[in-house]
Amino acid sequence: MSPGGRGYHLTKGTIERNNTIQNLELLMRTAMNKGYQLFISPHYLYPHDYGWQFTGNEQNMLLGLRMYQVANAYTPPSYGADFVHSFKPYIFDRRTVIATPHKVASPQTNDLEYQLRQHRKEKIIIAGVLSNVCVESHMRHLIETGFETAVVYDATATISEEDFQAAVINYKAFASATWTTQEAISNL
Repeated sequence: MSPGGRGYHLTKGTIERNNTIQNLELLMRTAMNKGYQLFISPHYLYPHDYGWQFTGNEQNMLLGLRMYQVANAYTPPSYGADFVHSFKPYIFDRRTVIATPHKVASPQTNDLEYQLRQHRKEKIIIAGVLSNVCVESHMRHLIETGFETAVVYDATATISEEDFQAAVINYKAFASATWTTQEAISNL
């Protein structure tokens, strides 16, 4: 999500248009200052993932760009696939829960739902990338498994304005709330 990141060139337009990085940081900082807990659902790919036999377009893109590449569960991501530097104080705070990595787009392949339930969370605010892929997939899965969700759409980013608008339409159709960062902050 930041210059030098492996996928930045793909999402640069919506990141700059929406001030995504600044909005995400403001959202995380405000939430933590008000006592909310952050849950991170990372997208990592390990060396054995490059041997997958059945992949879709998004997976092929991520594998081809070597995005989210990690040698194993105990090493940091490769250069260009790490967390945005200014997010690290919030992500690596002792209160933040980092779920196991999801592999395609939703939390069906990680332990995010389990972690949320273990921490007795029922209301979720979602932000991140990609607006129309991981964010939307997480939103849909969490709604379908009984969580009340809100999506902060200007704290998301995707490849094109068309993809972004499609995601926002779906957020409004499914989420309990669809907010700007300022609206989310006022509702915390």
